[in-house]
Amino acid sequence: MHALLFVIVAIVLYVLSYRFYAKFLADKIWQLDPNRETPAYKYQDDFEFVPTEKPVVMGHHFTSIAGAAPIVGPIVAAIWGWFPALLWIILGTIFIGAVHDFGALVASLRHDGRGVADFLKDLLGERAMQLMYVVVFFLLVLVSAVFVHVIAVLAEAFPAAVYSVWIEIPLAIFIGLMVRYKWKVNLYLSAVIAVVIMYAVIALGVQYPLALNYNTWVIILLVYMIIAARLPVWLLVQPRDFINGIQLVIALSAATIGIVALAVIGGGQLAAPAIRIAPAGAPPIWPFVMITIACGAISGWHSIVGSGTTPKQLKNERDARAVGFGSMLGEGYLAVIALLTAVVGLGVAGYSESYAAWGAAAWPAIFAQGGGAFLVPLGIPAVFGAAFFAVVAKSFAMTTLDSAMRFTRIAFAESTVTFGIPAFFRDKTISLLPGWAVIIYLAMTGYGMVLWPLFGAANQILAGIALLAAGVFLKMMRRPTGYYIIPFVIMIVTSMTAMVHQIFLNYLPNEQWALVVIGGVIFLCGVGIVIIAVSTWKEKGVEPLEKPGVEV
Repeated sequence: MHALLFVIVAIVLYVLSYRFYAKFLADKIWQLDPNRETPAYKYQDDFEFVPTEKPVVMGHHFTSIAGAAPIVGPIVAAIWGWFPALLWIILGTIFIGAVHDFGALVASLRHDGRGVADFLKDLLGERAMQLMYVVVFFLLVLVSAVFVHVIAVLAEAFPAAVYSVWIEIPLAIFIGLMVRYKWKVNLYLSAVIAVVIMYAVIALGVQYPLALNYNTWVIILLVYMIIAARLPVWLLVQPRDFINGIQLVIALSAATIGIVALAVIGGGQLAAPAIRIAPAGAPPIWPFVMITIACGAISGWHSIVGSGTTPKQLKNERDARAVGFGSMLGEGYLAVIALLTAVVGLGVAGYSESYAAWGAAAWPAIFAQGGGAFLVPLGIPAVFGAAFFAVVAKSFAMTTLDSAMRFTRIAFAESTVTFGIPAFFRDKTISLLPGWAVIIYLAMTGYGMVLWPLFGAANQILAGIALLAAGVFLKMMRRPTGYYIIPFVIMIVTSMTAMVHQIFLNYLPNEQWALVVIGGVIFLCGVGIVIIAVSTWKEKGVEPLEKPGVEV
């Protein structure tokens, strides 16, 4: 089997799903209305609620969801062979992940752009909302702690990529100011120039790499994330995400062209077996393929983005199809390319060495070196190709870090009302501090990639709940619910099984008490929400929505 077949199958199926399935959901299930006023206009404040053109919103949403997770997950999951990972990435993306993202975004648009935990109160009551806030809070701090580790590892392993990633920040701020103050500039041209500058700086990094140790990078990132999360969304988040959206298109195009070139010269054969049932030290293939590959197939993190910053920027409700469903398909394709770096780019010897046992695969090196191998047929030296892919991975991880800290602030500020926390905690600076304190603890205590399975299980529990919320909302609007309830059942069973496995067979035996507590709390809150939902659905029935601020 050849890498090119992966690419062809993924592209064809993703295009068909957007053309037909996404259109069906948009027109028949959600009934999107271009004349409906969006929250961006209704509550415009030029800080969070900012009416924004679709390409910019899509760039922000795409790069916020497509951080390093759709790169890390497929590479780690390659230990079970290429077939389980590829099957889950393609089918999961189309029938579960894109459906989930689309539903979370539309549900938030219809609830004044409120977060998924906040609008759950309208669907299942205050108790469900309180439990959901707990799940969201812990997921967000796990996301942040994991990505602090991921970025620090990348920066230490690939010092040649450091300058390119950090120069993007002033470039993005400059573009944000130009757009904000309506200077006569072409947004696309400005972003392309920024990307060119980033890539040009790779040569400087190769010649004079900035080598700092892991702990130093952790501290720098912890300080950076709280500063970035406090800035207005238009100043850094929007323009940098737009730049990264263009960068991702370039990276995926380059990788795809490289794979075609490999096929022309007779390369690109799969180096990994189709399936490995029980690799040394690895957890069971089910549910952990579906947990390890979260972003890239389905991710609860996306429901936070889709009910966080994105609905506060959308100018037209019809754009939700492209932004919600379409962006998830793009992330799915990124996951396919990431998988190929491991099962093709490493070669047979590289795969055998990297996947001899669970935990042996150094994913940053695999993505950079495996991806760089795709560019060699294009005449790009391996050292520059590796640095290029390291820049891509780190840039997207940085956008996720920014968004996760911002969403932690938003979620905590929203939760102060229901939990009776004093109003001054809603301040845009003070509301950052509780989540930041937990992130500092998790990042500084050396858990590292030990957090990944916990993050994956928590992520998929939240994804299941978000699917359930969308299903309940559809039920209240007297619309078909099976497109959401069937994926909900699949995800909640899978994620709950994984969480129990991790707590009792991993964290408890190793006396990792903080992870036992976090995992246990998330599990119990998830069970509580499901019980409330089943009770509401089955015993009391679901009444049509007639509430202020809720559009049907």
